[in-house]
Amino acid sequence: MKSKIGIAMLVVGMLIVFQGSCIAVNPGTAISGALMHGIRNPAGLQGLVTPEFSMQLRIVSGESQQYQISYAEPDYGTGAGLLHILYQESLRQITYSVAADLLETTDAGVALHYISVPESGNKYISTDLGLQLNLDHLSWLRFGLLVENFWHLKLGETETALPTNVTIGAAVDLAGYGVLALDINDAWNINSARKLLAGVELYPTPDLALRARWIDSLGLGIGYTHQQMRIDYDWAAGEHQLCFRWQF
Repeated sequence: MKSKIGIAMLVVGMLIVFQGSCIAVNPGTAISGALMHGIRNPAGLQGLVTPEFSMQLRIVSGESQQYQISYAEPDYGTGAGLLHILYQESLRQITYSVAADLLETTDAGVALHYISVPESGNKYISTDLGLQLNLDHLSWLRFGLLVENFWHLKLGETETALPTNVTIGAAVDLAGYGVLALDINDAWNINSARKLLAGVELYPTPDLALRARWIDSLGLGIGYTHQQMRIDYDWAAGEHQLCFRWQF
């Protein structure tokens, strides 16, 4: 017990040392069973096996730091669920997500956000919808769909409308040695910002993960797992992310 407390205190200390803000979202709309991707697409929560807790610090040089705390469970009684809290000087967000089997081969999820922008005083309630599809005869291939701001409510009189964004993606299982993910952001070209996001994660050993991604620029990452604990570090063009996860 003392060793677990010591590890937790060490990680908290590491988070306090860093300075900065937010890194771009990694591709993974079609990846299931990973907490970080479940934050992105709520349908991916359906693949969780055990309850999981995570703390993240995201950094961009010259900007304010962004802290995130998440807790997810594979079964809330009616399906998987997630509580996610994000804090930054320019943004505050609380998210509650749920996911369940829609059909035998399809998972569905919905995320409800409370968003606050302190500088402008703008506040919103917003909803994301997510789907993931895995065909029986193509078990190595999974498809994903995410509709951000499918519906939103402005809580004041001065807020501008939040843009709806549609992302489609695919994930390929590399025979258990890794996963390749491809996303097309703004797939319907609603916001004139369509772009391809690509990423790969490889497992040279069961405890080690090596990552690379392309979102405007190259990003690299490494993850290490020891029993129930996992620590991840990611870098991309002056951006940094440190993440601590614990599986119960």
